[in-house]
Amino acid sequence: MVYNWVSKKAKNDKLVDEIANKFNLKTYVAQTIVNRGYDDLKKVYEYLNPTLNALNNPYLLEGIEKAVSIIKYHIGLNDKIAIYGDYDVDGITSTSILYIALKRLGANVDFYIPDRLLEGYGINMDAVKILCDSGTKLIITVDCGIASLKEVQYARKLGLDVIITDHHQVPDILPEANCIVNPHIKDCAYPYRELAGVGVAFKLCLALLGDEALEFLDVVALGTVADIVPLTGENRVIVKEGLKMMRNTKNKGLRALINSAGLNKRDIDTYHVGFILAPRLNAAGRLESAVLCVNLLVTDDPIEADRIAAYLNSENAKRQEIEKKILEEAIMQVENNVDLEKEKFIVLYSENWHPGVIGIVSSRITERYHRPSILISVSGGFGKGSGRSIKGFNIYEAIKYAGDCLINFGGHEMAAGLTIDSSQIDDFRFKLNEYAKTKLTAFDMMPIIEIETSIDDVLDCDGANQVSLLEPFGSGNPVPMYAIKNLVVKQISLFGDNKHIRIMVEKNDVMYNVVLFNRACEFDKISTGAVLDIAGFVKVNEWNGEKKLEIIAKDILVKEKNVLFFRNLYNTLMSFNDDFQGLESYNFIDMRNIDDKRSYVLKLFKSDDSTAVIINTRYHIKELINYLNACNYCNFKLSNKIVDAKNAVLWCINADEIMHLPSKFKNIVFYDIPFDSKMFYNILANSRESIVHLLFGKEDLKSSLNDIYNIVPRRSDFAKIFVSMKENSDTLILKDQIYDYFNLNSIKSMICLKILKDNGLINIEESDNIFVLRRNCVDSKVNIKDHQLLQKLYMAEKSFIKFAFQILKKNVKEETA
Repeated sequence: MVYNWVSKKAKNDKLVDEIANKFNLKTYVAQTIVNRGYDDLKKVYEYLNPTLNALNNPYLLEGIEKAVSIIKYHIGLNDKIAIYGDYDVDGITSTSILYIALKRLGANVDFYIPDRLLEGYGINMDAVKILCDSGTKLIITVDCGIASLKEVQYARKLGLDVIITDHHQVPDILPEANCIVNPHIKDCAYPYRELAGVGVAFKLCLALLGDEALEFLDVVALGTVADIVPLTGENRVIVKEGLKMMRNTKNKGLRALINSAGLNKRDIDTYHVGFILAPRLNAAGRLESAVLCVNLLVTDDPIEADRIAAYLNSENAKRQEIEKKILEEAIMQVENNVDLEKEKFIVLYSENWHPGVIGIVSSRITERYHRPSILISVSGGFGKGSGRSIKGFNIYEAIKYAGDCLINFGGHEMAAGLTIDSSQIDDFRFKLNEYAKTKLTAFDMMPIIEIETSIDDVLDCDGANQVSLLEPFGSGNPVPMYAIKNLVVKQISLFGDNKHIRIMVEKNDVMYNVVLFNRACEFDKISTGAVLDIAGFVKVNEWNGEKKLEIIAKDILVKEKNVLFFRNLYNTLMSFNDDFQGLESYNFIDMRNIDDKRSYVLKLFKSDDSTAVIINTRYHIKELINYLNACNYCNFKLSNKIVDAKNAVLWCINADEIMHLPSKFKNIVFYDIPFDSKMFYNILANSRESIVHLLFGKEDLKSSLNDIYNIVPRRSDFAKIFVSMKENSDTLILKDQIYDYFNLNSIKSMICLKILKDNGLINIEESDNIFVLRRNCVDSKVNIKDHQLLQKLYMAEKSFIKFAFQILKKNVKEETA
């Protein structure tokens, strides 16, 4: 997977500094807080210190007072009350806490969870009839019911009272329930609208029990995280406090679930809830019935709790096996049957797929190929489908566009479900792709990592602990991703059955441990000595009582070497001055073609006088530095700028700075043939206060021409780039990974791309850090050699060779020391 790193635009340096100083935070942590919309100190304090005092009064929810009155009325009559929930974790936890609350009030209460496969989501007529026939007088919905107009009307017609508690978007026409509790209702005065279904049920429990209901927070947190609602505002308080309670939860069922998952000795965070605990509860509803999950969370019998938890563990393992098999088959279908160059929307189907798992697999397919997908389980001529989308593409609207192919459908921007006649699947796929073609560009299908900011400070456990103050992380408050640049690889290894990569890196003499999960396929791209940029987050890892900083990488970029060198060489060639002259009028020490110029430099470095060595080629930079290191000599600075030092090795020196050299250094040494003729003559002309030494010789011309060869494109370079592009489709390349894609330095690659584009051979679109390239069909033959830029580079190459031979001539005035 190739990611586009996009830096967040929120910049307010003054506010960042103010927050950092006020709360004693690292700058990058303060920047993250500002990025998340906290723009005054009071809001920042509340964000950093979420407490139960921030929970809103439940009676601010419209309808809740009436709901309490109706419930207490039926309890007083000992009427049978039924809680109607949903089969997902939000519905299960909502049902559980309301059931316990009503039991404590002495209610005659039961619950009903519809079967995912047989009944589907929400209230249904048959269930209403069953409840009525069983003597139910009041139905309370949790996490469903807001769109059940006919079903609620039917229940009222049968003489039942109905209270709807829900958190989904409100339709234009509301059901005729006795009362509705939903923060999204128009004109509702409740300050926070993003509660999960279990959050709304929790508010009803608070209204019924008061602060006693706070002991449900661990279960409420479980449902809130699982439903992927924004972890902002009130939800953040619920989850933060609920996670604290989970370590020593009093809920016997939740305790059994935690133990069976092997988390009994861990501080549980949102990852554990979302990827370990919640899937175990979801597994029962996906494969059989979610009733057992409610039984687990309401039981007071630890033996029963352990039994159910063990069963859910086994069901989850079964679900994982089924999911793995379906995923493998789905990937095979994509690779063999789907033309990803033409199909922007993936639609897959099979008669062998369990309908309760296809939604999970659809999310895996969308994640893998970064485009919307729908998987359809076919049985008896009909299919049940589930789909997932990518950011910025409304899958519900896409399905609505193809709605005439469907029996029914529903969903929202990021996920949807449907029923279809199997004979319509091909037409359905065609229409979805017809719609996607008008909405999705090549840029949209490049996955993004949003970067909070770059971290230039030294990383430490204190900073990582400050990042943890921003927890809990999840939807609306994601794990902060940072760009950490210029890390030098010291050691690399695989771990975890060779699935993951561990890298020891160094920056500014500090060592860091980097972990890259599930990316073992990239192991061969990284080598010792490579320089990396990392997009990831920082955390403190505790092992055997020892705490260490760890960088968890989401993505890594192996940096191209010598970019600055080749950029400088390109600029030099483009402005090459071919006004050559002899050396007879200049004073210098002529050591051209010296046998051992490395020891000559070392001798100058060890003298009392200051020395600047100007090196122009990559080969000679490496040659001299390796020699000085082997001699254990380190009293010099290596730089591409003039530095305050007695001795310096200067590479790619800026021509504007050259005039300052004679005043700073007694000795100025040209180690190899300079690329910049103007710079060379200027130093010779202004060397009254310093001594110029010429060490270059005929053998140096080879390394000079080799560097020029890496800049000036040849026919084979154009062919290599042109052929690497896909025909009749877009090729996406990140600008900072152009070297890896073409295996040419980025300067030469950019030259080739410009010339190909100017000649009409390719089309280039740019967005942020992405190139989208497309080959064009050209009827007539194009001579790219006629391009002005290429002609100028060829001329500069010839001029350099002429200049090199000019200054290598020996029939000139020679000075001796």
